Amino acid sequence: MSEFASPPATATGAAPPRSGPRSFAPQSGFSPWKDPSQAPIVRFDNVTKQFGDFVAVKSCTLDIYEREFFALLGPSGCGKSTLLRMLAGFEQPTDGRIMVQGKDITALPPYERSDVNMMFQSYALFPHMTVESNIGFGLRQEGMPKGEIAARVEEAMAMVELKPFAKRKPNQLSGGQQQRVALARAIAKKPRIMLLDEPLGALDKKLRQQAQFELMRIQESTGTTFIIVTHDQEEAMTVASRIAVMDKGNIIQVATPNDIYEAPKSRYVAGFIGDVNVLEGKVSGITDGVIDIEGAVSGCHYKTRSNEPVSIGQQVWLAIRPEKVRITHDKPQSAINVVNGKVDDVGYLGSISHYHVKIGNGQRVTALRANTAMTVGPPISWEDDVWMDWPTEAGIILTS
Repeated sequence: MSEFASPPATATGAAPPRSGPRSFAPQSGFSPWKDPSQAPIVRFDNVTKQFGDFVAVKSCTLDIYEREFFALLGPSGCGKSTLLRMLAGFEQPTDGRIMVQGKDITALPPYERSDVNMMFQSYALFPHMTVESNIGFGLRQEGMPKGEIAARVEEAMAMVELKPFAKRKPNQLSGGQQQRVALARAIAKKPRIMLLDEPLGALDKKLRQQAQFELMRIQESTGTTFIIVTHDQEEAMTVASRIAVMDKGNIIQVATPNDIYEAPKSRYVAGFIGDVNVLEGKVSGITDGVIDIEGAVSGCHYKTRSNEPVSIGQQVWLAIRPEKVRITHDKPQSAINVVNGKVDDVGYLGSISHYHVKIGNGQRVTALRANTAMTVGPPISWEDDVWMDWPTEAGIILTS
């Protein structure tokens, strides 16, 4: 029996995919950030946090809307957990305001932020209490009547499928089950906003993937606003309606997973989210939205469609995702978006193979090839001379 329930089936009966960017929010057509009449449930208004001389968060302004599953994504030390802890009330901003449902909560202590609840990475379970006692702890602290506590605990246990383990203690549970107890304890209080700080970090990869879909199911069924902190790009792309990519205390880009992946605004975002090839060059022509680029590699010419404002002679970078690059032994007929090189490394991952190819200036370009059949033409191997090409629409112009 698996630790988590299987992801809910789609209308066709098939389970949803377990990886890759979500191109839509949990609810069909859900995009309140595009509606100027919608007020955010959470607003960080020019928030800064300093620890001595170190600035952990720099002038952050961010709106998060009700029913969103919002992800704060970035490397360790980028400020994402500090931002979450300020919303929870465990840290105070050095400057700026934090608003929840239009109310300034900046100075409120954590216990007065009834709309906000936090699930910690460590789970923070009481070892001497049973599962049901752990789940009901916060409700007992609030003085809720016993009958109502029992009903809330029962409801929360059913939601995360913990009823068979109600009388067990944390040391009698697996890591995945303990994670569900911590989640149920937070859900039982029925907060408007749920904060999750690296909640799946202690789980192995397969269990973490199952847990991601369990979190999505619970978030969508309760309508609670979830805000998750993670450094795992795939996790953020899987669960989130929108992602804020952070670096060195700054928010670099806020967008849907699909836009973050397909339309990054900088080399940092392009490189941080998934694998990407970045080719340097200079703009040599612009015609009807098609930008011509003279590549830094001698003899290489690229074309891409873009609305990015650029000028002739400007240095730019062309980003291409590896899955959009075709790799063959034979030279393509087109002379555009074609690169020649030698295979430096091959990674076989079962369903796909990764090919790392060294091109003229020593740079490595990565191409993916789906293993859709037992054999796909002559096999490509180490030291092979190969050609790579990609469609004009595949490239992304980056100016920073």
